[in-house]
Amino acid sequence: MLQTPLHRALGEAPGPLTDQMIDDAVAQGVVESDELDWKAALPSQKDLRDSDIVKDIAAFANASGGIIIFGVTEKDKAATGRQDAGELTEGYERTVRQVSMSAITPPVFGIQAIEIPSAAGTRAVALLIPASPDSPHLVYRNDLFGAPLRVGADTHWMKERDVEAAYRSRFEGARRGEQALQDLYDDLAAAADPTGRAVLVGTARPRARRLRSEQNASSTALAHQASLVNRWWLGGTQYGPLEDLELYQPSPTLNGEYLRPATRGDYREAHAVVLNDGSVGLSWRAGAHQHEVTGKRYDPHQVPALALSAFAASLVALIHAVAGDNPAGDYDILFGLELDDDGAPPEIHERDAAPPSGVHRTLSGRFRPIRMTVDPSVADTEFIQAAIDLATLAVNQVGIKKPTRLDTMLAQRPRNWTW
Repeated sequence: MLQTPLHRALGEAPGPLTDQMIDDAVAQGVVESDELDWKAALPSQKDLRDSDIVKDIAAFANASGGIIIFGVTEKDKAATGRQDAGELTEGYERTVRQVSMSAITPPVFGIQAIEIPSAAGTRAVALLIPASPDSPHLVYRNDLFGAPLRVGADTHWMKERDVEAAYRSRFEGARRGEQALQDLYDDLAAAADPTGRAVLVGTARPRARRLRSEQNASSTALAHQASLVNRWWLGGTQYGPLEDLELYQPSPTLNGEYLRPATRGDYREAHAVVLNDGSVGLSWRAGAHQHEVTGKRYDPHQVPALALSAFAASLVALIHAVAGDNPAGDYDILFGLELDDDGAPPEIHERDAAPPSGVHRTLSGRFRPIRMTVDPSVADTEFIQAAIDLATLAVNQVGIKKPTRLDTMLAQRPRNWTW
């Protein structure tokens, strides 16, 4: 659900960009701002790299993000009329992303290109540029470079002190983001209580913060959507932390919603949070699970490899659902296995044989927390690769080559599959 600067300028509720909104903007003479820019037509695909659009993208990314709308004429910064912006092809979208990565340093990620069809034949195209945590973004022209910045309806070049302040803000933002991710991780680990039992914990935070509004989907709907995707990724298996939550009674928190365990104190007790800034968190008691065939219990320090895959898939599916509901660019992930016990170290059970005869690998020391950055803007049929990568890094710590169940499902998925 989109909430763009054009929505705000027109007083519209969150929703898709429409041809009527463009007409209304022209009728009202909406003026360009530090978040909104009018352009008459798309530059040709071959000229895009050398056009001023590159500078405009960097300028918005260096400020608070914004939108460029093609197909609107302007005078004195105010919208005055419509014309056909040109066709937005898959190739053109690909070129926009390539230029945003190759002509701007560091690259600007998360740009959305949206075609707005018109019955009158005056198509419009919108480029949504997110605010970036990697400011300042530099634009190079031969041997020269500069950092553009959107100020009101104009684009200026940053002075040396502006660049210095931008770098300071980037580094401080990264530090605060890392601390927020770790704090959320610690809270979720404590909720599941790793004393005497193995607990899986995962948290994720968008690198560019976007506050969720009341019009966004509830945490219940998002967790349910993620659980359906997770079941498909696991070949229909209803197994994972999302299956062990009480979905229909979310509790409000200071900055989001908390989903409590379906059965508190159970060996598969799960906790989840969806925060207003787009952050998510999961924890799951992963020791002492029942074997999926025999029903026999593992010991509290024993974790089936399937649980690692199911947890990784659940966390990634939840990120995908939240990011789809409120796009916010790349997500940083922190994934770990906690066990506060002076006894046996955690064991990962690899094969289907029932415990204790199943093949298992023992961790040598503490599980090393995994940190990843993922782009959830791709389709869930492709985003499964992020779950596989996360699960692979987890099982690799005990010498297991790959997460078999997820890897098998990726190979078997139909090319035209849609949810």
